Amino acid sequence: MVHGTKVYIGVGDDPEHGYGVGHFWCLDITRTGDISEELAVDYRARVTEENPTGVNTAKNPNSGVVWHFGGRSGKGTGRKVVFGRTVSTCAVHDGLVYAAELEGYLHCLDAATGKQYWEHDLDADTYSSPYWVDGKVYIGTDDGTVFIFRHGKEKKLISKAPIEMEERVRGPAVAANSVLFIKGDEHLYAIANK
Repeated sequence: MVHGTKVYIGVGDDPEHGYGVGHFWCLDITRTGDISEELAVDYRARVTEENPTGVNTAKNPNSGVVWHFGGRSGKGTGRKVVFGRTVSTCAVHDGLVYAAELEGYLHCLDAATGKQYWEHDLDADTYSSPYWVDGKVYIGTDDGTVFIFRHGKEKKLISKAPIEMEERVRGPAVAANSVLFIKGDEHLYAIANK
């Protein structure tokens, strides 16, 4: 997702490989050349447990990395990862980023710093991308549930499943002309106030 001069991107793996460590990045798209976080400076270093690649690196002064969220979590935190694999895009609005993991977690992060404000366990896998519209964030899951959160730094779950979806919801919700469209595996649902 490109927003302003930043690109927000999650790194995943083929869902057939299951859950695992994922990463979510914010990159400055105005940078040019090699904008990687680190540069290889010595390929002849010794392979050790601390340096399994055997390559010594140094910080890249031209790095385009604004922030990174993810990796393995510390011991005793309950989950083995900070952010898991993803196949979703994110939603960015009013300085907040909403990003989902394949394993079924939705995160709300600060768009400028990557600080996590909240996360929510969706209780099912999600291939769906979060969608912001009209002060709300929508996301569907593989068990057919659509979660609706109030947009903001504090987590507020407004509703689950405005209608019973009897199929997986893998695409993002989309709004047009006061109608919310949600695509299931076999049906397209149009939801509107009467």
